[in-house]
Amino acid sequence: MAITTVKLLEHNGNKIKVKGLDVIDGTPVIDIKPYWPQYDKVENGKVPSWVNKLEF
Repeated sequence: MAITTVKLLEHNGNKIKVKGLDVIDGTPVIDIKPYWPQYDKVENGKVPSWVNKLEF
């Protein structure tokens, strides 16, 4: 199991296209989370406005 920060290139319905995912074709993806600067440091990382509205 691994955690990888990727760049979202596009989305269409329930499909996404990303850059930088460190897997082999056919590897299952268990979960997708938005980028949160407090947990990872990505140069010029962007956070969608809806992320700040999430409640835990």
